[in-house]
Amino acid sequence: MTKNIHERLESGEPVNMATDADYRDIIVPEMDRCRRMCFKINQTEPDFMKIHKFVDELFEGRLPQTSHIIPPMQIDKAQQITIGERVFINHGLTCMAAGSITIEDDVMIGPEAALLTANHDFDNLMVLKCKPIVIKKKAWIGARAIILPGVTVGEGAVVASGAVVTKDVTPRTIVGGNPAKIIRYLDERL
Repeated sequence: MTKNIHERLESGEPVNMATDADYRDIIVPEMDRCRRMCFKINQTEPDFMKIHKFVDELFEGRLPQTSHIIPPMQIDKAQQITIGERVFINHGLTCMAAGSITIEDDVMIGPEAALLTANHDFDNLMVLKCKPIVIKKKAWIGARAIILPGVTVGEGAVVASGAVVTKDVTPRTIVGGNPAKIIRYLDERL
């Protein structure tokens, strides 16, 4: 069975942005739709109900009523993002979601965090190589943290502010630095 463009990107299959017809016909229009919606959201007066309505429209009716993203934000492919219940994402979120992003229930994300699923082939920068990001239940991503392609942040883990996460984060750990390393286990007493 042939994979669709979303499955191809999520699986890490190289996709040439310049020559792939599915990328041009499916992904580019979605990026345009998301840019327009993010512009609309980012220009909206700070009215909680109005913003939630527009963010839900960005996510095509899939944003839980209990979850909130504070503008401004830049999300390139909302179709590739799944958000659980009781998620709170502070202002300045950047998502490059071609490889898919899953944010499970009760996750907190601080200001100006970046979730980046896309990378490029070093020999041909027009070729995307993507991997999914998964943020498990009750994880906390600090301000200005960067989560790179293929990373899973474990349940109850904490990513310190400014961390650059290049590898999976073990559940119930605190990681920080560039590249992020384990600072301590949350079950340890200080």
